[in-house]
Amino acid sequence: MKKIKKKHIYKYLIEIIIIVIGVLIAFYVTNWGNEIQKRKTEKEIISQIYFELSDNLIDLKNDIEIHRAGLRSQLKIQKYLDNEKVNVDSLMMDFYWASKDEYIFPNTSAFDNLKNTGMGIIKNDSLRNLITLVYNNYFPRITKGNNLHPDISSYLTPYFKKNFKVNRNPNIKYNLYLGDSLKVTYPIDFGNGIKQIIGYIPVNKQKLKEDEEFKFLISEILWFRLYKINYYHLSIVNTKKILTTIETEYPKTILNNADK
Repeated sequence: MKKIKKKHIYKYLIEIIIIVIGVLIAFYVTNWGNEIQKRKTEKEIISQIYFELSDNLIDLKNDIEIHRAGLRSQLKIQKYLDNEKVNVDSLMMDFYWASKDEYIFPNTSAFDNLKNTGMGIIKNDSLRNLITLVYNNYFPRITKGNNLHPDISSYLTPYFKKNFKVNRNPNIKYNLYLGDSLKVTYPIDFGNGIKQIIGYIPVNKQKLKEDEEFKFLISEILWFRLYKINYYHLSIVNTKKILTTIETEYPKTILNNADK
C-alpha cells in the first residue's frame, strides 16, 4: 500500500511540476511576444518622431533667419537713433524687418501618438526626456498664442500706421537668406502684375529720430527679439540632438521607413 501511495504522490508531483513549467513557459512566451510588439511600436513611433522633427527643423531654420534679419535691422535703427552716421534712406528695409514677427506652427501628430501610447514605450530615458522637453517646453514658447512677450508686429503697428508710409518702388530689391541656402528676393513677382513690395519710409525723418516713443519701442522689441531667437536656437540645437540620437540608436528603422 505504501509503495502504491508513493507512486501516486510522485505522479501527482510530476504532473504539478509539468503544469507549473507549462504556465511559466506560457507566461514567458506571452511576455516575450508583448515585448516584441512593444519594441515594434517603439520603432514605429520613433520613426514618426524622426520625420516629423526633420520637417519642423526646416521651419525652425527658416524662421530664425527672419528673426536674425529683424535683429540686425533693429540694431541698425538703434545706431541711427544714437546719432551715428546712418542714412535714414538706407533703413527702408530695416524698418520693415524690425516690425515683423515669426512663429513656428509645429506638426505634433507623432508626439501626440507617443503620449496616447504611453511615454514609457521609449526605453532610452535621455531620448524620451529630450523629446518631451522640445515638444512641451521649447516649441510652445515660439508658437503663436503662447509667447511670453507681445507680438512684435502688433506691438509696433499702431505707431507705424501713423508715422510710416509703404514703399511702392518695385525697382528696389532686397535679398533675404533663409536656412539651407534658400534665398528670397523682393519684390516677389506672382505674375499677372502682382508683386510683393516691401519697405517702410518715415513720414517725417527728423521727427522720427527725436521721437522718444519710437526710441522706447525699438528698445523694448530688442528684448522680445532676443528672447525669441534664444528659444529658436534651443529648439534647433535640441531637435538636432534628437535626430542624431535616433540615427545612432535606430539606424535600420530610419532607413526602412525612408525607403517606403
